[in-house]
Amino acid sequence: MNTFPIFFTFDEGYVTPAAVTFESLLSSARPGVFYELYVLHEGISADSQRRLVALVARHGNGRLTFISVAGVLESAGIVFDDRSFCLGPANAMFTKATLLRCLPTLVPEFNQYDRILYSDVDICVVDDISDIFSTQLDGLYLAGCRIPAFLAEQASHFPPELRERYVAGGIWLMNLSQLRQDGMGEKILALMRNPPFRLIWNDQDVMNLACAGKVGFLSYRYCSIPFWRSVLEKVDYIDLRYPNDELREAIFRPKIFHYASTKPWNGACEGGDVWHFWRLRSGFPSVGKQGEQGPNVRAYLFKYIRIPDFLIRSAIRNGEMTVKICEFIFRIRLRRISAD
Repeated sequence: MNTFPIFFTFDEGYVTPAAVTFESLLSSARPGVFYELYVLHEGISADSQRRLVALVARHGNGRLTFISVAGVLESAGIVFDDRSFCLGPANAMFTKATLLRCLPTLVPEFNQYDRILYSDVDICVVDDISDIFSTQLDGLYLAGCRIPAFLAEQASHFPPELRERYVAGGIWLMNLSQLRQDGMGEKILALMRNPPFRLIWNDQDVMNLACAGKVGFLSYRYCSIPFWRSVLEKVDYIDLRYPNDELREAIFRPKIFHYASTKPWNGACEGGDVWHFWRLRSGFPSVGKQGEQGPNVRAYLFKYIRIPDFLIRSAIRNGEMTVKICEFIFRIRLRRISAD
């Protein structure tokens, strides 16, 4: 039996997405693979913990452990406010829990591991991912997915010399041995206390700054973003940083779908049927705000028509999507994908 450790950080609002992550991960694992799963949290309810532990246990190829890290950031003198970090719209998009994923070397339970995988929980695993642990990490602190050139603007707030090798969040393979050896835990905490500029992508920015020069790259097969297809198909899946069909393979042969923008539990989005399939398999309740507009509704429904975003409004209620373009209203009956 080959055992691989993975950790996650989320709060009560992401319990059902976490259930989808665990259900799809364990169902997609090849025989002989066992996952030690850890959740760093600041207050997930006992009932939610019990239900998630039971979900993992019933598969027989994983074990789930919750580790409370409540107060860790505050005791380290880190102030999570809008002066140093981006909190998102209405201060509700990004939470301080995202910073916890930067600090695995401070978790005693991880001392037994030389490397560990971090993953978001807005994902679906659709193939075995254990091969990711064989990624070469000699002399590196972590490996992540390098942002493609068509998204280079996302790193425009970074020093120019660091932009080319900027890696996204979503999934990181972290070299705990090297991080410990070089005392990176305290360096990362110091950077969080006093960032050199206001951070935009909080956890990503912290790790790209702290680990500069010692970052490797993972295949986007481990972080395939469904809505990219509508962008990449127009350029034959070629990108300046991925000129050899790497992104085509990621779109059509994914190991992990990452819903990095519009979330499938909040409305219609590309690849959403896969998430809803695994949600039903998990047995966990549906979540989200089905009446709200997804931020990429134009990309999903009108990718071939150039219409300014501000002229389009949409909502999903009772299995029907209502789309308003200027003063014209269209209603689309959606296929039922859940039954609660």
